[in-house]
Amino acid sequence: MDPLTGGWIANLTKSKRHPNHLFQSATLRFDVAGDVVSLTQSGINMSGKHESSTLSLHADGEEHPVSPQASGVVVVTKWLSTHMLETVGKKDGEVIGKGTYEVSADGTMLTARVAGIDASGAQFEQVVVFNRE
Repeated sequence: MDPLTGGWIANLTKSKRHPNHLFQSATLRFDVAGDVVSLTQSGINMSGKHESSTLSLHADGEEHPVSPQASGVVVVTKWLSTHMLETVGKKDGEVIGKGTYEVSADGTMLTARVAGIDASGAQFEQVVVFNRE
């Protein structure tokens, strides 16, 4: 089994979240099949609203469109090691976001480091620590 595969629950006390990106709870679920990584994000935002989304990432180092609704936006995903996945988002050739998902050597903790430009145009950076479900 791939070290990333499975469910993860955010540990808010160990995380360093950006003030514009706070949430009450969050979970991630990774499923890996060859070069395809399915990432499901779910949680409760600070307003108490449930949010969720699923991305299908191709960990081949090539540009792939995010969705038909996000014109000009692509993501490049690749494995940096057996325990670390990197994603880079670009819009019209410019980097707009970057994230790494690193599983600890013992497989019990996932550290997500995310930085970029949010929907309001503001830069942000945060580190969210997750414990394995």
